[in-house]
Amino acid sequence: MEITLKITGRYLWIPFGRDAAPVKLNFYADGEKIGEADVKLAKGEPDFRFAADMKEYTGKEIVIRGDFDEGLCVRLVCRPDKPEVAYPYRPELHFTADAGWINDPNGLVFSDGVYHLFHQWNPYGTVWGNMHWGHAVSRDLINWTRCGAALCPDDTGTMYSGSGLKDEKNAAGFGKDALLFFYTAAGGTNLWSAERGAKRTQRVAVSTDGGMTLEKRCCAVGHIKGGNRDPKVFYHEESGGYVMALFLDGYEFALLRSSDLLHWTETQRFAAEGMRECPDLFPLPFRGGKKWIFWSADGYYMTGDFDGYRFTPDSGVLAAYATKLPYAAQTYSGVRDRVISVAWLRTKNDRGGFRCMMSVPAELSLKETSGGPRVALRPVRELWDHLTDETALPADAGAGEIPLDGSPCAIKIERGPGAAPAEVRIGGTRIGTGDGPAPSLFTVDHGIIEYYSSDGLLYGAVEAEEDVLSKTFDPGPGAVSVKVLRRGKEKKIS
Repeated sequence: MEITLKITGRYLWIPFGRDAAPVKLNFYADGEKIGEADVKLAKGEPDFRFAADMKEYTGKEIVIRGDFDEGLCVRLVCRPDKPEVAYPYRPELHFTADAGWINDPNGLVFSDGVYHLFHQWNPYGTVWGNMHWGHAVSRDLINWTRCGAALCPDDTGTMYSGSGLKDEKNAAGFGKDALLFFYTAAGGTNLWSAERGAKRTQRVAVSTDGGMTLEKRCCAVGHIKGGNRDPKVFYHEESGGYVMALFLDGYEFALLRSSDLLHWTETQRFAAEGMRECPDLFPLPFRGGKKWIFWSADGYYMTGDFDGYRFTPDSGVLAAYATKLPYAAQTYSGVRDRVISVAWLRTKNDRGGFRCMMSVPAELSLKETSGGPRVALRPVRELWDHLTDETALPADAGAGEIPLDGSPCAIKIERGPGAAPAEVRIGGTRIGTGDGPAPSLFTVDHGIIEYYSSDGLLYGAVEAEEDVLSKTFDPGPGAVSVKVLRRGKEKKIS
């Protein structure tokens, strides 16, 4: 089937039905293919309407081809604005897309006072697919402004995960302080690339306007094996070179090295049982020096040494997460005095036309334990600038009936010396906090709870009722101090 459509407004509204059969839409302009999307097209009243940004083609005619019915031309409409998604339970402390599915954080870079959060994004549905890079910016890691699609699928593949850094030395020749983004072009994951036999490669996009516009430039690393993907690139000061950590396949990873960010040589290949995808490699202060952390998507990590060429582990595979909800975390490039990590939280609720969210950014550190150094997490310090209304409660105040009062909040609970392991109930969710007097912290937002205990060594995230903030909480036995810090009524994500 083929239809010709005049683009009379910036956004092409696409009706979505959860139970509809997927349809592939192929878009053409002036005889050239400009995009494709797998969409669950609603035939009747849609569950949601998603928007394709057609800014470049406003006022022009496009051709849409696919296995759809004749009535599609009536159901597709152009509008100057995106559809409004009004939903009372959208998280406020956790980043979400305005509409659609998100997964892995990508291209995390801090530059000129701005934190950039790129991410995997399906703008056309609440399930995984049609992988774009979405984009948002913030000056405080809590309030985000959404900027739309930064990288879109093309004939090299859909846009899989990657990283970013500021080229302060102009090593790549695109200009001093240009922002470079390394991403996987997932050849074979869309029809466009499959028809030309494209494989998965690691490619470079460049921004010379502070990260607001990304231009695809070149291939940095050709296909090595299997599903190789997720390049994390950083500069290693001690050896004076750039390093790329890359997932290969199975439990196998590679490290590559470059002097110009464009030409790469493999320096190490190794396997770590249980570790998969989204590698990261970064140092953390320890005993007056530092120790390197090799990290994978599931929150598994190894401690060790790194000389710019090879990572030498001195631990087995360890787990940073107590739950399975966080995944694909990445640390920020360009932050000098701390290590900040953002994880994807794999939530299921899509009643608001969006699905999944990002964690509250966390600061990472290493703690001494009887088993050796272990990674600890705590929310970024900026969180406390937005939770200003503090209420201190007697530990036994209305046990089991302490109200959350509707606002996103943080709950701090302290227990006495020698306290036994305890369980905290928040709404219908029960969470074990470990033992000892160290405070336990819970960040509670619409539909999500993150928790930190045992001096940051115990971290987890759980999906909660979407209206959990209208519920009560019970701090559990042994509490000697309970404090609730609430956010004001303003909502800053836009």
